[in-house]
Amino acid sequence: MQKKWSRIIAYTTRGVVSVVILILGAGVFQYFKATRPQVPRSEAGADSRLVEVMVAQPVPAARLWQGFGTAEARYVAEVASEISGLVVDRPQAIEPGRAVHKGQTLLVIDDRDYLAQHDIAEQNAARFESQLQMLDVEQKNWTDQLALAREELAVAQTEYDRTREAVENGAGSPIEVDRRRREYTAALRIVRQLEEEVDKIAPRRSDLEASLKLERNRAAMALRDVQRCTIGSPIDGALQFVSAQQGERVAAGTVIARVVNLELIRVPLALPQSAQASVRVGDPVLLESDTMGWCWSGRIERLAPEADASTRTLTAFAEVAQAPDAEMLLMPGRFVHATVTSAPVERFVVPRRALTGDAVMVDEHGVAARRRVNVAYHMRQAFAQLHPSEQEWVVLAAESGLQRGDRIILSNVDEIRPGEKVRSSEANDDGRLSRSGDDPASVPADN
Repeated sequence: MQKKWSRIIAYTTRGVVSVVILILGAGVFQYFKATRPQVPRSEAGADSRLVEVMVAQPVPAARLWQGFGTAEARYVAEVASEISGLVVDRPQAIEPGRAVHKGQTLLVIDDRDYLAQHDIAEQNAARFESQLQMLDVEQKNWTDQLALAREELAVAQTEYDRTREAVENGAGSPIEVDRRRREYTAALRIVRQLEEEVDKIAPRRSDLEASLKLERNRAAMALRDVQRCTIGSPIDGALQFVSAQQGERVAAGTVIARVVNLELIRVPLALPQSAQASVRVGDPVLLESDTMGWCWSGRIERLAPEADASTRTLTAFAEVAQAPDAEMLLMPGRFVHATVTSAPVERFVVPRRALTGDAVMVDEHGVAARRRVNVAYHMRQAFAQLHPSEQEWVVLAAESGLQRGDRIILSNVDEIRPGEKVRSSEANDDGRLSRSGDDPASVPADN
C-alpha cells in the first residue's frame, strides 16, 4: 500500500513540474513578442510588392544551331602516273609537307621509249605522205592516157561507122568492116582498162590518207606520253605524301602523290533536322576545336536536299577560307563543333527567369496578371536595349501572347499570384533597380 502511494505522489509531482515549465515558456514567448523590433513599411503601403519589370518589345533574334563535323579540303588531288616507266628524277624539294604550286615537277619518268615511238610514227607518216604524192603523179598519168584512148576510140568508131555505111551502099568490102570493128573493140578495151585504173585512185588515196592519219595520231600520242613522263602538281597546295623514289618503276594508274590545298576547307555539318526551317545558304558559322580553344569563321555553302531519317539530322556544308600561312589552320580531318547563326527574325524575347511554366507575369496598372506564352527556343545573348545584364533569354513564337509595351515581371515570379498588387521598377544601365520619381539608393535592396 505504501508503494502505491509513493507512485501516485511521483506522478503528481511530474505533472505539476510540467505545467510550471509550460507556463514559464508561454511567459517568455509573450515577452519576446512584446519587445520585437518593428519592420519599417514602404511608402506605398504594405498591400503591394516591389518587383522588377521589363518593357516588352520585339527585337531581331538570330537563332543559334549547334552541330558537328569533320573538316576536309575542298581541293585535293590524287596524282597518278598516266604511263609506265622508270623514275629517273625526283627533285630534292619534293617531300611530304612541302608546298608546291600548280605545274611544279614532282617526278620524271624515262621518256626514251616514247621518243622512239614518236620517231617511228613520224617516219611512217612521212612515207605515207610520199606515197600520196606519187599517187597524184600516177593519177595524172592515168588521166592523160585515158583522154588519149578516148580520142582514139572516137576515131575508131568513126572509121567503123563509115566503112559499114559504105558496105551497106555496095561500095565497100565486108572484110574491111570486120577490121574496123576489131580496131574499135581494141580501142574500147583500152579505154575501159584506163578508166578502171583511174577509178582505183580514189580508194587507194583514202587508204593512204587513213594510214597517214593513224601514224600522225600515233606520233601525237607518243608525244603526249613524252610529256606525261614529267609529272607535275595539278593544283597549288602541300604534299601529303610522295610514294615513288628515283630508280623505281611505276605502272600506269599508280597514285604517286597527294596534294592538299588548305586555302578552302569544307565541313559537312550534322545539324538538328528542325534547322531546315531557318538555316540558309550564306549563314555565318563558327567552328570550334577542343584543342586550345581554336576557332574559325565560315559560311554555309550549300544544304543537303534530304534529312537523315535515322539520325534526324540535316547536313549543311560550311566553307572556311584561310591563308596557307595562317597561325591557326583548320586542317582536314579535324573534328569540330559548329554554331550556325540563322538570319535574325523580329520576335518577343523575355529573360529566362521570368518564365514560370508556360506563362509570364505582367504588371497591368499595378496588378499582377498571368500571360500564357508559346516558347520557340532558348538562347544565350545580350539584349542591352531590353535589360543591361541579362544573358539567358527565351524567344517566343510568332503567335506569342505578349504585346508591345507589356511590363513583364522579372523578380519574385514564384511568389506573386494573379491579382496581387505590385509596384514596378526597371533596371538602370548598371543593373540596379529604380522607380520613376524615386532615388535609386532609397529602394530597399532585398525587395
